[in-house]
Amino acid sequence: MIRIGAMALLCAVAVSAPPLAAQQRDTAALTVGLTLDEAPRVGRPAPALVLPYATRDGAGPVDQPFDLRKELGRVVVIAFYPGDFTPGCTAEWRAFRNQSDTLFGAGVVVAGVSGDSLGSHVLFARDLDLPFKLLSDASRRVARQWGVDGTSARRVVVVVGRDGRVRYVDRAFGALDPQSYSNLATAVKAAKES
Repeated sequence: MIRIGAMALLCAVAVSAPPLAAQQRDTAALTVGLTLDEAPRVGRPAPALVLPYATRDGAGPVDQPFDLRKELGRVVVIAFYPGDFTPGCTAEWRAFRNQSDTLFGAGVVVAGVSGDSLGSHVLFARDLDLPFKLLSDASRRVARQWGVDGTSARRVVVVVGRDGRVRYVDRAFGALDPQSYSNLATAVKAAKES
């Protein structure tokens, strides 16, 4: 048994050896990888999230990055998206802006996360007149920690309740799917009422 933090991990792997002739012909290396999944799960505390951000007014102060812990007491929507100025992302963020009152309502913090630079985020937020913070995860460290594959163009939307616990996760948010927005609005409303 190996202990990692407060988590116990037990892993057993059984491998039967191929015949000797097959072993000699096969020179490919066998690689086994193990990843601890810290991705958000409904009911569990949200993983840490501290990143620099930008708005339509410019980059946020370097010494004051967006820190999810500082948002305790408020409902927070974290929207991971592939990249600024792409057609799907532009549609998604326009919808968030245009439907902000019905999707989120007053007092809800909405933050986008992508691998784009702060400069790109400023231009994107200005171009779309977005009232939201866009966080720069250039290393994709936070995306990996939150279970969003940093190499694929996945959209993941997470609603975090006032207590810092995950209330909703949509791992396949559809930028052009009205049902995705309806589900998000329902989840935000439920989080505000709990």
